[in-house]
Amino acid sequence: MSTISQIQVVSFRASGHFLNWIEAQRLDGESVNQAAQRILKEVSGTSTALSTISTNIVDIVDKTVSSSLNPVMERMAAIEERLGKLSA
Repeated sequence: MSTISQIQVVSFRASGHFLNWIEAQRLDGESVNQAAQRILKEVSGTSTALSTISTNIVDIVDKTVSSSLNPVMERMAAIEERLGKLSA
């Protein structure tokens, strides 16, 4: 029993920082669309090329989330401390 490979054209709009980032990732002679396709393949692990971009994206996301959450966590700790003093 053979499996039929599903092929579908996928398109989406990109603007602002996201578009700028994709454009910055383009290889010589590569269009923005080709770069986006290559990046998605690399991130998903379906690319045969070495996928260092996946590691880079994870690092970027981790740093962004961490830097965004740290002030929130510090504020929550301060609030918990004040609440502890009020209930004492």
